[in-house]
Amino acid sequence: MDNRGFVHIICATLLVGITGVLAACDVEGKGPPFIAGDHPVTEGQIRQRLQSEGYSNIQIVHQGETFAATGSKDGATGSIVVDAQSGRLVPEGENDDD
Repeated sequence: MDNRGFVHIICATLLVGITGVLAACDVEGKGPPFIAGDHPVTEGQIRQRLQSEGYSNIQIVHQGETFAATGSKDGATGSIVVDAQSGRLVPEGENDDD
């Protein structure tokens, strides 16, 4: 194999590696899926999911690119923030829509 072929193999390997790292970084900042599918979600879908998990007194507010939801279960109140475009949970402290 000549030097030119070796350089092409090294460049292709680096390109594949960089693409993998970029893909991992893109997913890293996102929370786990709350509504499966990585597609836009509705208030109704979020309400239905919370009800199926046993929550009541559910309140949902659309805030820019997110939905903020609160509800009661077993005497305790919980809250989540869901990305409206992906259906993924927004990790605490990452909601910039306040």
